[in-house]
Amino acid sequence: MSNIRVTYSGLIALTVGLASVLTGAIFTLIVTRRLSPEEFGIWSIIGSMISYFLIAEPVISFWATRQIARGEKVGKTSLTSSTMFSLGAIPLYIILSYYVSQVSHSHYDSMILAAILLPVSFVSQTMSAINLGHKPHASSYGLLAFESLKIPVGLSLVYFLDMGVDGAIITTAVAYMGKIGIQIYFGKHELQGKFGLQNLKHWIKHSWLPLYSNLSHVIWSLDVIIYTIITKSVIGVAYFSVSSTIAAIIGNAGLISQAVYPKLLAKGSHDYINENFSRLLYFAIPLLGITLVFSKPALFALNPAYQSASMIVIIYSFRTFFYVITSTLYQILLGIEDVDIEKNYNYKALAKSKLFLIPTLTNIQYGLYIVSLAIMLLVLNSNKISPIELVTWWVTIALALQIPVLIYASILVKKYIKFSFPYVSTIKYVVSTITFIVVFHFTSSMIINYQSSIYSFLPKLLLQLFICIGIYLIITYLIDKKTRILFKSIITELK
Repeated sequence: MSNIRVTYSGLIALTVGLASVLTGAIFTLIVTRRLSPEEFGIWSIIGSMISYFLIAEPVISFWATRQIARGEKVGKTSLTSSTMFSLGAIPLYIILSYYVSQVSHSHYDSMILAAILLPVSFVSQTMSAINLGHKPHASSYGLLAFESLKIPVGLSLVYFLDMGVDGAIITTAVAYMGKIGIQIYFGKHELQGKFGLQNLKHWIKHSWLPLYSNLSHVIWSLDVIIYTIITKSVIGVAYFSVSSTIAAIIGNAGLISQAVYPKLLAKGSHDYINENFSRLLYFAIPLLGITLVFSKPALFALNPAYQSASMIVIIYSFRTFFYVITSTLYQILLGIEDVDIEKNYNYKALAKSKLFLIPTLTNIQYGLYIVSLAIMLLVLNSNKISPIELVTWWVTIALALQIPVLIYASILVKKYIKFSFPYVSTIKYVVSTITFIVVFHFTSSMIINYQSSIYSFLPKLLLQLFICIGIYLIITYLIDKKTRILFKSIITELK
């Protein structure tokens, strides 16, 4: 699959991802403006519980991406197996819902309704893995359909019919079905052929590795449940969730590198890695700057009740920035691993490979995160600390543990491939970002009015945002040769 074009797929993914930020923000506005902080906390808890059961899905998608990228036809086996796994997870989810609703005094009926999200989440994730192996940009179109569908359905069910959390659940399920339809369209050629029972047996035999790899996601998402159980409140969860929603904007920068993993699996040259990493920073650094300076107005737009959480957004944004870079480095390491090219590999070989090393590092990091969070909550909650202070400590722990992991990941990448950090380019991007931050400082008070209605506030917020983006693009174009080359390549692709 050496015909995968890293920059082409990355630019499409980034463009669609940034467009999805806008459409996703509209749905988030609908939810946060219509749901109370307590209801939004319940919605966040449901999202965390769904993620617990997705731990079984990578048993399929982990191997599917790697085999499809190497030319093997395992799409139909992947999709069929994923559907069966999702149906088996529903009874377990219902049991967990009952327990959580008893502890947090939350809406049990809404949690049961959310079971419909399990099968669509499983299938969507599997189809993304299938397309990642041969058409990485296809998942981006599915994401755009997902975010776009949430707007009309969310307006109908959550805003006009006032269905609350139930409306948000149904909206998400409908959006997932639209996303799956797009993904199946692009992956239809990979879904041809027969169901391969031998492939399924092989995946199950070696399921311990993807389960171990995905364990980190389950560990990470335990934070919401732990906070709810210890504090017996969902208000802090609402602050955390709305702040992470804003910080997640930075995550879109990582889309520029989404095709690096399947390209490496296809055993192409490593020459493009340094250039791609430079482009990752080109987008990640200004997105970090945007989340920092727009933390307060973004929270006000979502709901004035969250406006006091701007420091939480700032801290979590740095954590997200470092996470995106770490994740990209991990994908490089996983992509150059070739232990599974031949099907006769054993447990010992896998345990010595980077396929085992990377999830081990992540599991240690997230394990320390959960333990530290639990200790912090037990100590501070007994002293009647406010939810804002508790969540501030919460995100600070996440940031503190991300930094050493990033440093070690960079050391590992330099050990295995010729990799050099683009210091000069990074300085240019930082200077350009600081410039628009200064401009924001002097102009925001004249443009943004926090006393106005949401309908007049949003256009002014977008005007301020476009000013900052324009400043960054102009300065980097003038002072950075790589930016000019990137612009020319975009124009060439459009032609």
